Amino acid sequence: MKYCRHLESLGKLLNFGPCIYLQKMPRVRKTRRQSWPVEEMAKAIEEVLAGRMGYMKAAKTFNVPQSTLEDRIKKARTQNLSPADAAIKKLGRYTSVFSSSEERELVQYVLKLEERLFGVTLRDLRALAFELAEKNDMNHPFNKEKKMAGKTWLYAFLKRNNSLSLRRPEATSLARAKGFNKTAVGAFFNLLQSVYEEHKFKPENIYNVDETGMMTVPNKQSKILALRGKKQVGSLSSAERGTLVTVETCMNAVGNYMPVMFVFPRKRVNDALMIGAPPGSTAEYHESGWIQKASFVKWFKKFVTFANPSATNPVLLLLDGHASHTTNLELIKLARTHHVTLLCFPPHCTHRLQPLDVSLMAPLSTYYEQETKKWLIQNPGRAISIYQVAQLFGAAFSRAATMQTAQSGFSKTGIWPFNPDVFPDYLFAPSETTERSLPAPSVSAVNSGQDSGIDVVSPGPARIANPTASAPVIPESASIATVEESPGTSTPKSGPSTSSTKLRVSPFDVRPIPKAGNDRIQKISKARGKTAVLTTSPYKRDLEKEEEKKKGTTKRKSGAKTARILKKKTVNSTHDSSSSEEEEEEHACIFCNELFSDSKDKEGWIQCVNCKGWAHEACTGLEDIDDIFICDFCQ
Repeated sequence: MKYCRHLESLGKLLNFGPCIYLQKMPRVRKTRRQSWPVEEMAKAIEEVLAGRMGYMKAAKTFNVPQSTLEDRIKKARTQNLSPADAAIKKLGRYTSVFSSSEERELVQYVLKLEERLFGVTLRDLRALAFELAEKNDMNHPFNKEKKMAGKTWLYAFLKRNNSLSLRRPEATSLARAKGFNKTAVGAFFNLLQSVYEEHKFKPENIYNVDETGMMTVPNKQSKILALRGKKQVGSLSSAERGTLVTVETCMNAVGNYMPVMFVFPRKRVNDALMIGAPPGSTAEYHESGWIQKASFVKWFKKFVTFANPSATNPVLLLLDGHASHTTNLELIKLARTHHVTLLCFPPHCTHRLQPLDVSLMAPLSTYYEQETKKWLIQNPGRAISIYQVAQLFGAAFSRAATMQTAQSGFSKTGIWPFNPDVFPDYLFAPSETTERSLPAPSVSAVNSGQDSGIDVVSPGPARIANPTASAPVIPESASIATVEESPGTSTPKSGPSTSSTKLRVSPFDVRPIPKAGNDRIQKISKARGKTAVLTTSPYKRDLEKEEEKKKGTTKRKSGAKTARILKKKTVNSTHDSSSSEEEEEEHACIFCNELFSDSKDKEGWIQCVNCKGWAHEACTGLEDIDDIFICDFCQ
């Protein structure tokens, strides 16, 4: 480095301009000293001190330098150190900024934030290390201008704490983070246990149904081989945006699959759309391509024929909280008549509770993308349309729909075999951000025998969730000693250290874990969905009352403030009317991405009161929409 500085000064003196070849390189270790493992050195020292081995034999047995072993044993004898303390490595004249226990505290803080879905980046970690060193009055070589630790410290820290790794996170919506909590999951398993005890369902009679959208253009592309260093790698697709076709899939706990049902975005029957479809599959048609109440009732009639339920052989059908399921009075009446129990999942929990989402949908999407790529290679110059969706889906479904896949989905979700404790505590950590403590029960409520638990089933059987089952809230300023380790996180591995000091100002004090206050919880006027047994009499009566109220109410006006309907207008000859018409036609449906300018005559549009996005009334899946409409993305 000294020689390089002289060359740079000489270049400036001779007016050569800046030396572009003199760039600062990262620090590289050029020696093999102290490359031996600390654990092996400690074992070697212990054997020699005990008199079981000599220097040479211990050095060869544990693969450590003999001269270093002799020095460490001499140090252990003179200073009366244990083998573990005598084997500790040092950095020569340099000392580490944080001790091993302090680094473990920092690692635990990073893992706790990752559990809460507030992951720490490398830059955040460097800035946090600087703040910790400053607030704890430590001597450190960190950059005080940039107010962050250097990359050399960062790489050494990650090497010492190999339980941390750099990962690309998967986006998780706020609704799912809040919805998947111990209270909601516990309520679902309480209901599931009650129906198991009442009906004694066999595993072959436990079914799960779900809708999935298949696009003519897959959302995700497989990795391919390309030239290293190439800036951009492309893959052929049929179009920029694909056309949606909904597929209704159903499987049971022993691995049997019901023939699928397609919902094509068409108004009229077209048998050409079903060419190459899986055997026994059927088709329905709706202009939006989404499942509707009427089409789901038709599917349910086919399900009754397939499952063959009876009074002595009842069937359990698990489904999500889509409006075509939970507000479908005709469906509930048919289910009660044919001895089918309908159990609805809690909202925003299907990514972990629904067997189809857990085990089938991911491989099905991967195989479908592979089939589309194979089709494009075999048919060069042609684009995939909805006429090929049934054929491509059939090929992918035959590969993904295996017996092991179905059984694994029901087992991982704890539905069959029944296991309410299948989810570890760290999976509920994201919900702690918006968790609110329950108010203490009043004396009058206790004397009257009322419970302070949360009623999580409405309408439906009156079951009270255990209020003590909610996830524990960790104080924001908790130290490492008060934070329990989650089962899903690995224990950080660090070498032995004589220091057991804790940071005076912990990472939890410098940057507290985010916690939403009670005043920040938004109140939504529309009632949220809840887990419930849809075929119970209380649920059926409440749904009938709601239907009667809707029949007696007046129709919504197009000028309502909370929910407005766009109707296609006739363009006038004046400039003002034409400009306003163009502004309205720029809206795109948040579900199918179709522009308002491409919509049909007398086709209703509705606006979400939260995100102000517009959508077809048909695309919402709701046949009777209240004055206040909140889309699925905002719920």
